Amino acid sequence: MRRSVAKPKVAKEKERLCLRTLVEKRLLQDVFEQCHEKWAGWMVLVLDEPGLRVISSSIGMYDLAEHKITLAEDLTKKRAPFRDMGVIYLLSPTEDSVTRLISDWTPSETRKEPLYGDGIFVYFLSKLQPEQLNRIKRCKALVKRIKGMGEVNIDFLAKEAGAFHFDMQSSFRDLYLRRPSTTTPAMIEIADKLVTVCATMNEYPHIRFRSTSDLCKTLADIFHNKMNEFVGNNTNWWYYGDAAHSARDRSTLLLLDRADDCLSPLMHEFTYQAMVNDLLPIEDDRITFQAETVGTAAENEAETIAKDALLNENDSLWVELRGKHIADVIQILSNRIREIVNSGSGAALSKTGKDSGKALSLQQMANALKALPEYREVMSKLSQHMHISHQCMEIFNRQNLLDMSELEQTLATGKNDEGRAPRLADLISEVETALQNIPSSMMRLRLLAILITSQNGVRDLDKDRLFVAARLSDAERRALMNLQKLGVSIVQGQGNNTMGSIIM
Repeated sequence: MRRSVAKPKVAKEKERLCLRTLVEKRLLQDVFEQCHEKWAGWMVLVLDEPGLRVISSSIGMYDLAEHKITLAEDLTKKRAPFRDMGVIYLLSPTEDSVTRLISDWTPSETRKEPLYGDGIFVYFLSKLQPEQLNRIKRCKALVKRIKGMGEVNIDFLAKEAGAFHFDMQSSFRDLYLRRPSTTTPAMIEIADKLVTVCATMNEYPHIRFRSTSDLCKTLADIFHNKMNEFVGNNTNWWYYGDAAHSARDRSTLLLLDRADDCLSPLMHEFTYQAMVNDLLPIEDDRITFQAETVGTAAENEAETIAKDALLNENDSLWVELRGKHIADVIQILSNRIREIVNSGSGAALSKTGKDSGKALSLQQMANALKALPEYREVMSKLSQHMHISHQCMEIFNRQNLLDMSELEQTLATGKNDEGRAPRLADLISEVETALQNIPSSMMRLRLLAILITSQNGVRDLDKDRLFVAARLSDAERRALMNLQKLGVSIVQGQGNNTMGSIIM
């Protein structure tokens, strides 16, 4: 329905585009709230690994408690019985998860009574295959207690407001070690997960891809058939561009092949988010950083301790700063700390506000933090990001990444910082010298991969001397040679080998 007032319509459109909001609402409203319409008491949430990652990426424990979820448990582990509570299962539709679900409600020698009360709700992240549904139907103890069952179509991780991923870190080999026009398990899984993204966003997209990419063409065909099947089986589902929702046309899905751009992931980038993920140890948004702590304002002793931080959508400062250049990030953080220091409460630290054009040191920031307890919460968040950004800069300076990035840019663009195109022989010599001086084997491998990718291979003689300078291990040498599977020529004039086995 069209609205006559402009502002609510804009807000509605922004909300529609926020994928994390869509996922959160789908889970809270279509799962938890619907369950409590049929079960008034407290409930246990049982998750397999994919279900846990979906919940963790979109909903906090506070939201779960608000919806009377008293406990979240792992499907694969032994669990204590809560026979006075209902249970919600959020699972991937795999044979293993269905087997464990059935086992929960099948009496055994060690457990005669059921684990939970008579209120069972079962939800799957994506489409449940008929054979798995039939297995569930045959478990009478389970079926007679089920009060709700469905497919939530959220088989992906909504990491940012406009970004998601499929949590398929080992799929690369399956995609690129295959014969042309053949279908692999990873491609089917990608298509299934992509259908759930479109279902969540109410999109029935046109599909576009580069005609020369056999991978994208095969994937497009699989997804097209699965999306058509989903639309045909869900008559109540709507999409933008249908007769009832014609405010805008159907969207377009653009499929890109990594083989079309092997260079970009290898290049150093100096935005905050890129540097954190490139230079610091981070896993599932969790990072450990070294921070200086201080006692009272009268003490001068400082102690360095390890602190954990979550860099995700719940950190508004991270969301604001992550796309900015690292130098701008440090300057913004310094300015905000100065604003607090130069306020009435921070008059005692006014000397810290001098040289307002310069970034604060970590010691100045620590002094401000201990002297202004009334600003402890906001100062703690600013301090956290100041420490993380400074750690990035320490590695930047230690690894001499400024000079490295200038060499990378020259290789990628074919021109140096003066706008001139250097001779290839000079570039080879410069890279060889850099390789001899770089202590990190991963950095050497990365620079050599940039050279080979950007120059469409090197001469055979140059390859030998560069490999000697790079001092690559056997595993690193094999990794470099496997660029051929992405269409990259290692030696000029020899083409590439996109068939056969990956070199192990």
